[in-house]
Amino acid sequence: MTKLIQTLGIASCLGGPMRTCGYAAELLRDEFARQPAAPTSLQLQWHILYPEKTGSKEVRLAHLYQKASQFTRYWTESQRHFLVIGGDHSCALGTWSGVLQGLPHSSELGLIWLDAHMDAHTFATTPSGNIHGMPVAALLGKADERLGAIYPACRFIQPENLLLIGVRSYEAEEYALLKQANVKIVFADQISDFSQTLLVAIEQLSRTCGMIGISLDLDFIDPEDAPGVETPVPGGIKAMPLLTALTLVKRHTNLCGLEISEFNPENDRHAKTLQLMKTIVETFYVD
Repeated sequence: MTKLIQTLGIASCLGGPMRTCGYAAELLRDEFARQPAAPTSLQLQWHILYPEKTGSKEVRLAHLYQKASQFTRYWTESQRHFLVIGGDHSCALGTWSGVLQGLPHSSELGLIWLDAHMDAHTFATTPSGNIHGMPVAALLGKADERLGAIYPACRFIQPENLLLIGVRSYEAEEYALLKQANVKIVFADQISDFSQTLLVAIEQLSRTCGMIGISLDLDFIDPEDAPGVETPVPGGIKAMPLLTALTLVKRHTNLCGLEISEFNPENDRHAKTLQLMKTIVETFYVD
């Protein structure tokens, strides 16, 4: 029996420093077309959004993420599992704000953020000005006015329902924001068994959250296994432990979807990261 997964491609790199990460969704779609998943096991129903060609970067992102949030809001209300393939990780502003809006008011969203970085800057603290370093701050409701104007919702993730895992590169200002909010952080060097770390995280969030999402920045993975990312950081979780962990947790009833971001084909070698991204999707969604 074929499993149909609603798949949103957000073909934008406006939130990051490079142009090519905006091609991730199309490249992955084409890779699945060339090499389908096991027969009759998985079908991705693609919906690809592109940013407008005119206007300021921030206005274009605000419009794009408003549209993206409408997709994930509808899928959440319909209780459909989904996949989001972003460009840069600012796509999370659209993905998870939509889920938050689609949840009943009595329910909470738990979010597991797998990333080498904290992504918790605002325009007031950012050293780069890149919005892909800010989505966590916005999702927590800690944005400054300029960042808040891009965020397409008025509902936020509760700090106790957000868990950052795999962090190994950050600035003091974003660490201070997360510590003040009392967000739990599991640094890369604290992980000895990633499967156990992920299982514990999902079990903890399940106690308070009706839905749980996973947002995966590919730089969470060791660059040896995933070289094709925007901002590689040495170390990180190897690909095989990640796939093993996803296999163990994927049937959890509270999981609503997976978001993958920051694939940069210019840095990839022999399509290694693209193939890994395809394997991650198959691992997570094929029973």
